[in-house]
Amino acid sequence: MTGTLVKSSLLESALSKLNLERITLDIRGPHLIATLDHAATKNALTDQLMHELNLVLDNTCDDRTLRSLVLRGANGAFCAGADLKAALHCIDEPTGVSDPVASMNRQVGELYLKLNHYPKAVIAVVEGPAFGGGFGMACCADIVIVGEKALFALSETTLGLPPAQIAPYVVARVGQSGARRLALSGMRVDADEALRIGLADEYCGPESIEVRLTEVLNFVAKCSPEANAVTKRIILSTEPSVEDAAQSFADSLRHAEGREGVAAFNEKRPASWVEKI
Repeated sequence: MTGTLVKSSLLESALSKLNLERITLDIRGPHLIATLDHAATKNALTDQLMHELNLVLDNTCDDRTLRSLVLRGANGAFCAGADLKAALHCIDEPTGVSDPVASMNRQVGELYLKLNHYPKAVIAVVEGPAFGGGFGMACCADIVIVGEKALFALSETTLGLPPAQIAPYVVARVGQSGARRLALSGMRVDADEALRIGLADEYCGPESIEVRLTEVLNFVAKCSPEANAVTKRIILSTEPSVEDAAQSFADSLRHAEGREGVAAFNEKRPASWVEKI
């Protein structure tokens, strides 16, 4: 017990030096709870939040005293997705040797790749909207627990964009047919539907979600840390193409429909191609 307390203390000390502003951390025994917490953007994947999440992953991935990472969202949301306003700042910059839009999107893809291959159990607890990039983060988790207000959407195509970096993880989660249905319609999926199609593993009401999370963490704690790391490496033997996805996203954002879709999103109006019947 003393050894565990010392190790936890050392980990807590190391994490406190990260100076995080948009992620709050809680160490629960051998488990780390990371809560995305930026109300102004509904926990969107801004440069700052991605930087902080990278810091958390980089500073804990080799710590064998840690058994799992739990991802949650504050402010009634899990994650609102990519920061499209940031993409607009570089849409008209010259591409030169390195396309700035593709470079930005590549960073997102590298974060997903890192999260997907994190050598411990990753548990996503989704209790609010998980749109676009937030949807992708959930699909990178090993276990997804949803609350009654969970809501998912692959909304990129409604903005004239492809879910470039997200697609491989969505396919891995719900299969190709499920990914096609969700990506090509942009439809929203509630907690019950998420459970039915395999996007979520478990549904819990507000009175039981904490109890069930503790039970799941206790199951994970029974597994060998090294065996879990090796098992994930074996299962995840195929790498998604971050580079191809980044360039596809950049090309789509510069296309007339991509520009119109993002503009419509920012102006809170339907895109020009939307036709209701």
